[in-house]
Amino acid sequence: MRTRSQVVRRSFAVVAGIALAAGGVGVAGALQANATPDQTTRITSTDVAAKPSITIKSDKATAKVWTKVSFTGKTTGIAAKSVVQVQRLQSGKWVNFPATTKVTSKGTYSVWVQSGRVGVNKFRVVTAKATSTAVSINIVK
Repeated sequence: MRTRSQVVRRSFAVVAGIALAAGGVGVAGALQANATPDQTTRITSTDVAAKPSITIKSDKATAKVWTKVSFTGKTTGIAAKSVVQVQRLQSGKWVNFPATTKVTSKGTYSVWVQSGRVGVNKFRVVTAKATSTAVSINIVK
């Protein structure tokens, strides 16, 4: 047999459920109407985590063999001191190039490469969380 308090609790639960289903009318609507600004949750742009990203920009579109080519870029959602690895497209696969750097406290990076491979070289940078688009550098003799 149910006690009076069990019946009251179950009845209240049913009424509250119906009120919520009806779009906040009744008990739920009254509770919401009495909420003060201190009791509501506000979401700001800093509460929403940015999707990690990294950009790449080259200082040259064409370079002579073994000339330094600088890459710079900005990161979002990637911690300072995270490793940035340069990769080059070789035979259809991205291969780590012998050039790395770290993200600065301002979310930027700078690194340079030298290549003796004549022709169009495609480079990108990667971190543990993001990959940049590719840039093409034409290496000439």
